[in-house]
Amino acid sequence: MFRFRKEQLKLAWMFVPLGLLFLMSQFYRSSSAVIAIDLMRDLHLNAESLGFLSSIFFYAFALVQLPMGAAMDLFGAKKTLVILAIIGLIGAVMFAGAHSLGVALVGRALIGVGMACALMGTFKLLINWYPKDAFGTASGIIFSVGTLGVIVATAPLAEFVARVGWRFAFLGMAVLHLLVVVWIGLKVKESPKSKIPEKVLQEDSFLPDTRATRRDFLLVFKHPSFWLIAVATFVRYGTYGAISGLWAGPFLREVCHFSLVESGKYLLAFPLGFIVGGPVIGFVSDKILKNRKQVVFLGLSGYTLLMLPLCFGYRPLPRLLLLISFAGMGFFTSAGGIMYANIKELLPGKISGLAMTGVNFFTMMGAATFQYGIGAFIKRLSGTNILTPSAFAWGFRVCFLASLAGVACYYFVREAHVVGDRMEMGEV
Repeated sequence: MFRFRKEQLKLAWMFVPLGLLFLMSQFYRSSSAVIAIDLMRDLHLNAESLGFLSSIFFYAFALVQLPMGAAMDLFGAKKTLVILAIIGLIGAVMFAGAHSLGVALVGRALIGVGMACALMGTFKLLINWYPKDAFGTASGIIFSVGTLGVIVATAPLAEFVARVGWRFAFLGMAVLHLLVVVWIGLKVKESPKSKIPEKVLQEDSFLPDTRATRRDFLLVFKHPSFWLIAVATFVRYGTYGAISGLWAGPFLREVCHFSLVESGKYLLAFPLGFIVGGPVIGFVSDKILKNRKQVVFLGLSGYTLLMLPLCFGYRPLPRLLLLISFAGMGFFTSAGGIMYANIKELLPGKISGLAMTGVNFFTMMGAATFQYGIGAFIKRLSGTNILTPSAFAWGFRVCFLASLAGVACYYFVREAHVVGDRMEMGEV
């Protein structure tokens, strides 16, 4: 196991605010489930407009990815990250003070733009400061901190909203956001310039080279498995984001008749399942099956099956069954992270960043599309602003069928067997 040297332990403190910024990114994207009913009441929304309001974060987040990558290469990761984070801060304040759908949409879109650099910018800075054998450890810590943001957006947020309301909750997050931006501006440095030549930084960069040739793009986009993986990640994170990040909250409130605080506690099962699933499924992928495709296929299958109880939720479901369904979906959807390793191992190393960024684009677009699409579907079935149990059941059935299609797509993905330090390709 890698042991940090004294200098690197000092550097770890520099990455605390970066981890906090990623935590806030996860909070912003996951908080809609808890405050959904309050948003519908205060902003006079129906299911369709609520879905669009939640999804605009992901649309903005996805669309800014490529220009953001170019900006980091041209101007540096720190400067890009700080500028975008300030835009996100403005969005958070606008959203907290919104009294109409239009203002709320602009605010949440600005939050999406602002948070787009939280993870990729941090990765770029990690690469600049840490040796290769420390990157995995450092990035793992960042991911763990980020997951805490999802947890904060469930039961803790529900408790806070019950006491002071969702507006003050978001204003409080905006204050923390401001402090973190100032911290990053004052304490985070782009790179130890005296020790790491710019040429080395560029060669080792985790981010795709923005000077990628036309041939590189063709290699990625002409590969059949890229599109199969893209479809699978689109529906996997799309349905998971729609359910755990938005519609499970109103379902618990309107169909199961849970209180705000009680629904927040049950939503906590999603991230807890995800936290457990990540290392377990990663270990199975690396050490037991040593086969990315099989692990993802089994994970997607388990995730899809655990969605079934929600498809028949015309009446309040047994509480234990809800917990099993939510935690199980979180556990199995964590296999989605292996998709990035899968596409990376199916293509030449020099374009692996481009391939993974492409997959990430479809991941975020999936969340945007399903949050809005399921909202529009529920609205049409309900016919009014009253959310009916049958409308929820049909909405979850659409998610189930879409996820089932993702499982079918992954069956045809080309295999990449990981054997020791080498990788063997197998034809489907």
